[in-house]
Amino acid sequence: MFRIARAAAFAAVALFAARAAAQSADAGLLAQAVATTQNAKIDYAFDFDLDTSKQNWRARFDPDMSPKLRLLAPRREDLPGDARQAFDRMASAMEGVSWCASETIAHVGNVQLLSENAESATYAFQPTPESIRGEQAGRFAARLRGEMTITKIAPDITRVRLYAPEAFDPFPLVRVDHVNIVITCATAPNGRRYGAQTVTDLRGSALGQRFNEHSVQRTRNLTAS
Repeated sequence: MFRIARAAAFAAVALFAARAAAQSADAGLLAQAVATTQNAKIDYAFDFDLDTSKQNWRARFDPDMSPKLRLLAPRREDLPGDARQAFDRMASAMEGVSWCASETIAHVGNVQLLSENAESATYAFQPTPESIRGEQAGRFAARLRGEMTITKIAPDITRVRLYAPEAFDPFPLVRVDHVNIVITCATAPNGRRYGAQTVTDLRGSALGQRFNEHSVQRTRNLTAS
């Protein structure tokens, strides 16, 4: 009986050690990707597109201009009041290129290997309030799960997915049934990857009314400012 208990204990310790080593390696790869990006990032001007069921905006971001984000089509003055306020909020929040290996993603938790090949590895992770921009969105981090793919050579993030594994109620009389956000990364002129496209799908109900939102954001034509 003692030998069985000892073997079981050894197996448990071995499993714990293996998992700890894997998590350390995963964290090291992510940390390297983030550190390299932070050291290499520079300010870029870029075109920004947003397509939803209600808006089709074409804008230009220039860090040397004021305001930094200018709506090209339609003209800002032609927007109705609520749409104009939505654009102004977005313009106020936009700080520049969204780097895939950002400082915020370094704060995710419980990084676990899902799959890998010779070129890259895909990990599951738990979002945290510190890893999600926006105070309101950060409140629901525990409801979300994430996946990211990191290259093994010159580590960098190529894709990020955030999703809700089950429905939840963020506010009274509001229910979110489905959340899926996929960020596809492309290589900037400095060699590091940025969020070139973000596709968001959101379904649920609010005050008894169903909603089904699909949006696509694109960042393109990066030029050094």
